[in-house]
Amino acid sequence: MLSSLLFSVEVSSVEVAALEDFSPQVLLAKSLNRLDVNQFASTEKLSEVSDWLVGLPSVSLSLLNSDNNLGTDEYELSVNLPFKTRARKNLDKQLLLQSQSFVAIAQKRQALFVSGLIRESIWQYKIALKQHEIEQNKLNWLNKQMVLLNQLVKSGGSNLDLLFVEKQVFAEKLLLLELEQQVQLRQKQFRQITGEDTVPKNFYEDGINDERAIFAQHPNVQQLQLSMQQADVLYELSGKSSNPINVSLTALDIRATGANDRQYGIGIEVPIGLGKSKTQADSSNWLQQQNSLSNQLITFERTFSTQFLALRNEHKFLSQKQSLLEQQALKTQQIFNKLEQLRNNNELNQGLFYQRMIELIAAMHQGELNQLYITQNQSRQKQLAGASL
Repeated sequence: MLSSLLFSVEVSSVEVAALEDFSPQVLLAKSLNRLDVNQFASTEKLSEVSDWLVGLPSVSLSLLNSDNNLGTDEYELSVNLPFKTRARKNLDKQLLLQSQSFVAIAQKRQALFVSGLIRESIWQYKIALKQHEIEQNKLNWLNKQMVLLNQLVKSGGSNLDLLFVEKQVFAEKLLLLELEQQVQLRQKQFRQITGEDTVPKNFYEDGINDERAIFAQHPNVQQLQLSMQQADVLYELSGKSSNPINVSLTALDIRATGANDRQYGIGIEVPIGLGKSKTQADSSNWLQQQNSLSNQLITFERTFSTQFLALRNEHKFLSQKQSLLEQQALKTQQIFNKLEQLRNNNELNQGLFYQRMIELIAAMHQGELNQLYITQNQSRQKQLAGASL
């Protein structure tokens, strides 16, 4: 009994504190700050590429000494610069933009992943809390009956009904003990994810009306499509047209007996795009990669459609069920009141009375629990569609 009282105080304090709701965006930001996101924090290294050169410049030195006293000695120094062609510059620019897009998509995927953790922890907490509330209502009613029955026993009445109610009280306490652990576990999970002790009370998300309209914006779809585009660019880079324009700056010093000659020159090597610029190996690798990415995209689309259809059907079922539960709650309340009248008039078997009343108390609150399942389903639709908090 003491543990139930202590827990009821703890839950009520959580409810009061939860009135100060954090917006979903604030919760997401707090959760992301608790993760190691340094790998996506900077894109500076993506631009650490030369705009003009394909690689590093190189220097070559040549020394040719004659073994003839009247011969000449030659000293040659060359600086080689591999300049990018216009085509190579365009391809590198595309790769840079694609790399920046990959970083942005990775951040979106991480935000989506954390959003899923937050959503599930909130709804699992709310569902466990509602289940605890229902069982607590049943226990409160049983405790009132125990007080009345104790008075009857003291007046000389039978204690059979009291024993039955006490048995039900112990059963409810055991069930409440399990639900207490569930509520506390869900609250701890929420705290581990967000760093906040209080779960938002008014958290709510609408469902998705047209999943196809937002499918193209899903981070997984964007990543696969971007990978296909990057594969095309890398395939173009494998061709001869992306080879550099090699420029050589040469200084030649010729030394002979009685005379020295210095010569300076420039050499240019320009790639000519004649014939096939790709190898068969490059073409095969590109085709294999494109097929693999295309299959991944098709598989994801089919999985997405199947899972979304399942969520839609579940939402439809829960909505229809909600309408029936609301009607049932009205009838249940009428039956509850009628049974109390029959009991007061001693027109009902007492053991059956207590059993039916407990069932009715649970039935009156099933609509509230089902409504939580509906809103949980809507959040899962958002998550599946790739929409972060």
